[in-house]
Amino acid sequence: MREQPDHETLDLIEMRRRLTALRSKHSDNLLITSLLNRFFVKVAFLLKPTDRAHEQYLKSEFERTLIKVKEIAARTKSD
Repeated sequence: MREQPDHETLDLIEMRRRLTALRSKHSDNLLITSLLNRFFVKVAFLLKPTDRAHEQYLKSEFERTLIKVKEIAARTKSD
């Protein structure tokens, strides 16, 4: 997801697009698809975050998920 200043609203549509694209890219890796599916469930039906704290939580969880995907992909590539 693009870097967004704190005052901009979280773009949940873009987040879901990125999760879907990553899931397709790593469809052969069960660890990654499972991780992405778990996070996808958290945002799938949201229209917008409930408040600023929820928005910050979703942003940080999304970033942590992307980091985990990179770590898993790096480990499984070298195996």
